[in-house]
Amino acid sequence: MTAPVPVGDGGARNAARGPAVWDPGPVTDAPGPDPVAEAVDRVLAERPPPDDAGTVSPWHLLVVDGPSARRRVNESLLTLSDGVTGTRGSLEEDGPDARPGVFVAGVYEHGPHGESLLEVPSWANLAAHDGPLPGERLLDLRSGVLWRQVDAEDGSTLRTARWACLARPGTDVLVAQGTSDVLDVKTGSELVELHTSTGGGVTAVVETVRADPGRRPRGGDTHLVRISSFATSSRRSPSKKVAAASHERARRAGVVALLAEQRSAWDERWGEADIEVVGDGELTQAVRLALFHLMSSVPDRGEAGIGARGLSGAAYSGHVFWDADMFVLPALAGTHPAAARAMLEYRIRRLPAARRAAAALERKGARFPWESGLDGTDVTPRSGVDDRGELVAIRTGELEEHITADVAWAAWHLASWQGSWRFLDGPGRRLLTDTARYWASRVRRDGEGRAHIDHVIGPDEYHEDVDDNAYTNQMAAWNLRRAAEVVLRRGSAAEHREAQGWRAVADALVDAWDPALGRHRQFVGYDDLEPLLVADVGPVPVAADLVLGHQRVAASQVIKQADVLMVHHVVPDVGPPGSLAADMDYYLPRTAHGSSLSPAIHASLLARLGRLDEALAYLDIAQRIDLDDVTGTTAGGLHLATLGGLWQALVMGFAGLRLTGPDDEALVLDPHIPAAWDELRVRLRWHGHVVRLACRPDGVHVQCAVPLRVRVGDAPALAVHPPGEWVARTDRSHELEQEVRP
Repeated sequence: MTAPVPVGDGGARNAARGPAVWDPGPVTDAPGPDPVAEAVDRVLAERPPPDDAGTVSPWHLLVVDGPSARRRVNESLLTLSDGVTGTRGSLEEDGPDARPGVFVAGVYEHGPHGESLLEVPSWANLAAHDGPLPGERLLDLRSGVLWRQVDAEDGSTLRTARWACLARPGTDVLVAQGTSDVLDVKTGSELVELHTSTGGGVTAVVETVRADPGRRPRGGDTHLVRISSFATSSRRSPSKKVAAASHERARRAGVVALLAEQRSAWDERWGEADIEVVGDGELTQAVRLALFHLMSSVPDRGEAGIGARGLSGAAYSGHVFWDADMFVLPALAGTHPAAARAMLEYRIRRLPAARRAAAALERKGARFPWESGLDGTDVTPRSGVDDRGELVAIRTGELEEHITADVAWAAWHLASWQGSWRFLDGPGRRLLTDTARYWASRVRRDGEGRAHIDHVIGPDEYHEDVDDNAYTNQMAAWNLRRAAEVVLRRGSAAEHREAQGWRAVADALVDAWDPALGRHRQFVGYDDLEPLLVADVGPVPVAADLVLGHQRVAASQVIKQADVLMVHHVVPDVGPPGSLAADMDYYLPRTAHGSSLSPAIHASLLARLGRLDEALAYLDIAQRIDLDDVTGTTAGGLHLATLGGLWQALVMGFAGLRLTGPDDEALVLDPHIPAAWDELRVRLRWHGHVVRLACRPDGVHVQCAVPLRVRVGDAPALAVHPPGEWVARTDRSHELEQEVRP
């Protein structure tokens, strides 16, 4: 790691490059506006007007800064990312209790505690004031700009705007105007280079330009512009030329044009991805905040390994879990599929490591790691210290194997949204077939020919080393059947024989359904555990393992998060009719929601069941996980899986959207809309086209630019033509298929 290297005085450097929109130019005695000050004023004049007092804006997140233990939580909430870097929303002058920093996507460093995502000092630090200034900040979700306003009692003032350029990933902008005691900072350019032990690193050009002091307007206020351009690489030294060229293009465009470009880029993104809950402004704000962070955390080209906290914090060291495949990817597949494709490219490029992991266990195919980083080897810690200060073994890397099927599910899910076999017939094929080979070699056959998967951890991590976990078995069987379907479409005779074998294994796998109980059994021996309910532990969400201790909770029926119920969410037709309701009745009282992933899944399933009051209660928990720091962990970064789960709850649960595969001929909806909502409006991409839905209890208005087939509830599919039409919920399933025209 090297220190920042100065590369010249700002004015001289600018003169050598040629003029720019915000270039101060030579000092003269002639009166007139300073170009830097003029550009800053034009940008700051674009700040959205104040929201009405006492109301929650569905497009704005307002944060009041002051002496607060929430400072680091706010830094996570106000993170600005562009898929290449994520800059935490720290105050420009930092102060105590701050964790400023920039996280670099895909670049990892080996440290004393293992592999972690690279974090570099914040480019937005002005460091010109002793301690944090009180004021307010407003994150404009519509444009991706963070605005700040300070009017201190001592007369200090500060106005700033900063953004991560969505149209120019790797370029960040800060403009500021304030009194000289706040903005008395050094100007000029510097080249920052950081190299990691893994061979990668980051190179950044950071330039700060200030208005000419001889032409300061408005009583001596200081105006400045800072543009930072990053070049990053995971495995080799990043190019200085790339960073310099990106910076040159940005500075020549100027901050006024960059702001206009930013607005246009986000307008385009929101034009394909939005949710509005008419009648609930707070929920609308929460889901738009979720979409904002999901869409800005993931690049739409190359590969994208998305850690549990994205680019917003250091928790979990930036490691990639099932969170990415099962919670984040579905939301992006339905809103910005290029980003979902980049996430799957991350898995594809690490198939060799997954194959080596399977071979090391003397099995076939590919076994994906529970925690992944740079090269796809397992980076799960083997032990850790819990909140009670106890050293505990971490066995998830050894036993939580459902991740292998989860990756296959993610590939199938993207193809289902796209309505095309192209990905599964091409680069995605190996994700399904190699994982199927693993499960086929992983199972154990008993004397009666039944197949079992022993020694696993399911999503419910309170119970370790169990046999025939319902989620793991069901997902493995699903993986085997879908891989067979892919191969039987296009494959040789030998491949067809292998595919038929996969189907046989899937049919033989114990599926955990117990006809006598009328529900799925979570794993072998679960019903013999202490019949403890979560109500005996505390109000949800609760970390039951910390309340009861690890041994007590492991010996009880209390579970951490959706396990059996998670299967119902991702494979809606699993189990016999009525099994979802039966499983919900049994497992809901036993679920502690000790994971932030759980509430949104329960909200989705309860909405499907029509239990809307309960669904809203869990939806409320999900939307507040980060906004209210419900788990006390948001300071370490946003819970991206919760954000993706919130989107899924509204789209898959309340709107009732269903996907079964690339051959889906109709958009299937089954809306369950609470009486408190006037309407649920959803904008998404389905089969390559933007579709707008306005869901009500009695039907859905579908707006589209191309003809679509739509099925609502149990009614037959209808053909909806542009610009759109109202499709009523009806049970007239005996009638012939109709056609609805404008």
